[in-house]
Amino acid sequence: MLCCLSQAKAQSSPIDSLKTLLSTLQDGQQKVDVLGQLVKQSLNSDLEASKRYAHQMVGLSRKIGNELAAAGGLKDLAAIHLIASQYDSSKHFCLLAIQAFEQLSMRPKDYDKAKLWEGYAGSFGNLGNWFYYQTQLDSAIFYHEKAIAMSEKSGKEKVKANSLGTLSYIYLDQSKFDKAMEMQLEVLHSFERQGDKDGISRAYQGIGEINCEYLNKCKLALDYYYKSLKIKREIGSDRGLAYVMRRLGDAHEKLAKLDSAEYYFMETARLAENLGDKRLMVDGYSALADVWKNMGKPDSQLIRINLKVIQLGKEAKHQEAQYGSYYNIGEVYRKQGDYRKAAEYYGQAAALGNESGDYDFLSKLNFARYTIYKEHLQDAPKALAALEAYLVSHDSVTNAAKFKAVEDISTQYETAKKEVIIAEQNEAIRQGRIRFWLIAGILALALVGGGLLFRLTRQLRKRNEEKEFLIKEIHHRVKNNLQVLSSLLHLQSRHIKDEMALDAVREGQNRVEAMGLIHQKLYMGDKLAAVEMRDYLHNLGDTLLDSFGLDERVNINYQLEPLHLDVDTAIPLGLIINELVTNSLKYAFPNDRRGREGGRSAIEGQYFLRHKPRGDFEQKTERRAGSGGGRGLCHVD
Repeated sequence: MLCCLSQAKAQSSPIDSLKTLLSTLQDGQQKVDVLGQLVKQSLNSDLEASKRYAHQMVGLSRKIGNELAAAGGLKDLAAIHLIASQYDSSKHFCLLAIQAFEQLSMRPKDYDKAKLWEGYAGSFGNLGNWFYYQTQLDSAIFYHEKAIAMSEKSGKEKVKANSLGTLSYIYLDQSKFDKAMEMQLEVLHSFERQGDKDGISRAYQGIGEINCEYLNKCKLALDYYYKSLKIKREIGSDRGLAYVMRRLGDAHEKLAKLDSAEYYFMETARLAENLGDKRLMVDGYSALADVWKNMGKPDSQLIRINLKVIQLGKEAKHQEAQYGSYYNIGEVYRKQGDYRKAAEYYGQAAALGNESGDYDFLSKLNFARYTIYKEHLQDAPKALAALEAYLVSHDSVTNAAKFKAVEDISTQYETAKKEVIIAEQNEAIRQGRIRFWLIAGILALALVGGGLLFRLTRQLRKRNEEKEFLIKEIHHRVKNNLQVLSSLLHLQSRHIKDEMALDAVREGQNRVEAMGLIHQKLYMGDKLAAVEMRDYLHNLGDTLLDSFGLDERVNINYQLEPLHLDVDTAIPLGLIINELVTNSLKYAFPNDRRGREGGRSAIEGQYFLRHKPRGDFEQKTERRAGSGGGRGLCHVD
């Protein structure tokens, strides 16, 4: 206890000193610097205070004309909101920071270039983390790779190490454990070279997670967790301590050391309460509730802690914790034989679970409800309703697994393609460095250097042509692989009798073909990095008409201006339009319904794509009902 008090005093002392100094300063650069230090000192102990200091830093920096410091404050605000799980605000400040650093990089003003590029790279790293938390892994990889490349301009390793740490977790999600471990070790060595204690502790924690959560080597993981814990105590990071305590609890629980797991989960909750972090409190108390259940704690104690989790979950808007605790309380009453109360809490869990779409949980919950209503409460209507809900959730789990398999195949193709491109780019960078030093030496030889430079230029042009050919070949192969996948889905659909399952498979086939068309346009077009959307949408529309057998009865009218989009934008946009047109074709022309004479449509859907300065797209859909004869018309604008 005395140790904890001494740490708290050690942590608050620098902050108190900075706050005292801040109150004595006039508006100027020194005050901006002190605010920047307060932002970082408060980050691990008081997020709201850190947020206030960052806002003050941005405002004062703009007032005194220090735009670089203002951009750095925006970057810090993005990170603070991300830690607080305020994702919309985090993305907002990420984009503001990137825009600010981009404008500064194009100005001739004499800024600290290393600091500018470090902040610019860090902003892209924050955006990559945002996409990672949204489970959009391709975008997360893209922005972290961009952050790594940009950090080399600053000559500082910290941003690169942070991005490598996140990429390691992405490799874990892809079950590439060796690569994830290799990357975490690289992160550890980088922070050791920098002497960054907080970074070293995070690397130890990451290595421990890989060993325990994925490789089932929890005893080995404990060594790394304890190293991380020691450093967190040295630097006075309460938030970091809470996260490590949480991992220590998981490791001891897997090792069946429930008393130790209980201690670490209680410490997680205690630290979270001191920090006022509701989501971290929910995490700690939820884990503690599970351990107490396994320890056979009294029912009254289990009910109290689960009610606490429910209350905290409401305050933190954490639905998963709420319906999990409602289910746990229902289980307690079911064990006691109080089936009416059990059914009541099961019902509250079902309501929240349905909102979240957690079909694995709903499948288990609805079967328990069915059993209670049928065997104990003899309520046939509710038993039937619970059984129907169980069957729906069970089917949803099965269908989700099928489409996840299709999605995984597509992801593997995309990942393989990107790895080839990255390898080519790395090789090109290596060759470029070699040529630079070679040319520098040859230029010293005067006339000989001129002839050699001309020769090297011709070789470079030839290699660029070869690279263009290889990139086109990659797109061609990805398109062919997606076509094979589409054909397999088509063959499978011929053996499916159930109409709902057949529709699901056909929709999956249409989505795969929509992605395949993108790659076909890339390898057949003149621009390797952009898709001409007008021609693509024509082909997509023809494919969908043929898929539904409506090409004799329905026309698609296109009113599109020339528009080129990169593949990261074209693929999701193509999938969105695929869904919109598919829904129109499925539901707009029932029972051979046709449009009015004169070519007016039975249902006209107008899709407007307007290019906005920030690169976003706005969609607007209008539908008008009609009747009469003539051909159906699907209008795309």
